[in-house]
Amino acid sequence: MSRLAFASLTRAALVRTSLMRRSLMRASLMRASLMRRSWSALLATFLAALVSVGGPARAQTKDVYLLTWGGTIQQMLERDGWDKKFTEATGYHVILVPKATGPEIMATAIAQKDKPQVDVVMSDHLPWLAGLQQGIFAPLDPAAAPNITSLYDAAKIKDPATGKLVGVVPYGDIFGFIYNKDVFAKKGWAPPTKWTDLERPEFQGQLLLAPGDTTYGLYNLIITARMHGGDEHNIDPGFAALKKIAPGVVDWSNTYAKMADLIQSGEASVAVYSSSSGADMIRRGLPVVITVPVPSFMSPSTMGVMNNAPNPPGAVAFLNWWIGPEVQKYRAETYSNPIMNRTVELSLTAQARVPHGAELEQLTEIDYLYVLAHRAEWTTRFQKEITSAK
Repeated sequence: MSRLAFASLTRAALVRTSLMRRSLMRASLMRASLMRRSWSALLATFLAALVSVGGPARAQTKDVYLLTWGGTIQQMLERDGWDKKFTEATGYHVILVPKATGPEIMATAIAQKDKPQVDVVMSDHLPWLAGLQQGIFAPLDPAAAPNITSLYDAAKIKDPATGKLVGVVPYGDIFGFIYNKDVFAKKGWAPPTKWTDLERPEFQGQLLLAPGDTTYGLYNLIITARMHGGDEHNIDPGFAALKKIAPGVVDWSNTYAKMADLIQSGEASVAVYSSSSGADMIRRGLPVVITVPVPSFMSPSTMGVMNNAPNPPGAVAFLNWWIGPEVQKYRAETYSNPIMNRTVELSLTAQARVPHGAELEQLTEIDYLYVLAHRAEWTTRFQKEITSAK
């Protein structure tokens, strides 16, 4: 083959090779482009799905997360259908996050301080104040929650540091005796009518009391101290009296459900707890009676909206609904809660058993801030000296 022919063939081969490389390169670029578009579409789909089920967009689902007790609140919302009533009234959907005690509720809320997962928090006033001191509650605007204007002034809780409204007291729980009337009739016992009846010899081995790490346990300590010449500022008489009672306590129950089970089974017949718990036991058919000795004590239930809540509008809507006339009347009529909405008219039956109006001013006041400052010390001492007593 001549050099000229060979050169021509070589140039033709080079051209074909170049064309082939360009073709392969274009194909590779097209595949890469398609792959990028596919990944982009997949990522967009994933992110859209993620947004639809979690994160800040949770509020778009209209869910409002309520951190509080189970008990009568869970029964009211879930068993009695009040969660549906809330949805009908506001368009939002409440999801209950139940805890057994006020301290558990507030510990959960404080743990979420930097990134809240719940919207509304309600607990006993005493642990709620601990949350207030941590700055976890957002200011409330009565224009957004107009039912606030219908509350008694004492039910509007302000931050002492800022003077801003940050909480409301929807209602409270009155303390009293809950006793099994069948057992009392069988044994011929007189009903308990005064706080010192807790020390009656026949009640030994029959008692149910709340432990010292619960709000109700601390109230019982304070009440007992007051009945023996002390108070929250002089708590030693309360410890001394409860130390004598402790061996006769069947169980230091931290929930009313546990108390109800023990009373129903006959393992115990006398409890000191809240009137709302006793009212629900009666509603369930348990043979119990509630007596409220004088002086009377109330534990306020306090509610607030979390700072940076996932669903602030829904949270405010729930708070406003919960302190509204319909819910307030139901709590008083059904669970004997003293309510704080002054516009609600109670039935004559409810008026006979539930403190209301001017009667609320006769309830014994407690220095909550002093108790909060000494709570940890008293809880440790309660465990050591009382619940561990043999």
